[in-house]
Amino acid sequence: MIDMHTATVPPTDAERALMKPRIKAFIFPSIPRLDYEITAFNEAVDLQIMHEKTLAEKAGDIELPDGVKSFDIGEFSMSFEDGATSSRLTKKTICPSAYGVLLEAGLMYKGVEGRLTAWR
Repeated sequence: MIDMHTATVPPTDAERALMKPRIKAFIFPSIPRLDYEITAFNEAVDLQIMHEKTLAEKAGDIELPDGVKSFDIGEFSMSFEDGATSSRLTKKTICPSAYGVLLEAGLMYKGVEGRLTAWR
């Protein structure tokens, strides 16, 4: 997926509040705890918001309900991959830049919190 961010309006606090649980669900069970992890998490939130704004702008803000796989308008027909229209973030729907920021910060590690130092 090409990562283009053409939306120029910065994310609002309300948009961030709605996106944070989605990003947290995507990186689960990782939890941003260290300063650089929290910074990366917040950057990924903003990148994902801008990514979705750009996609909405390109689609003319057409909202498709979850579960829609195809639609026809006259002679025009369009189909979507499974999960492409879901609000749940997946490797197919996450902004590539946001994914990279999360990966570099170690937040994509799906192990049993092995990245953290042992509790004392």
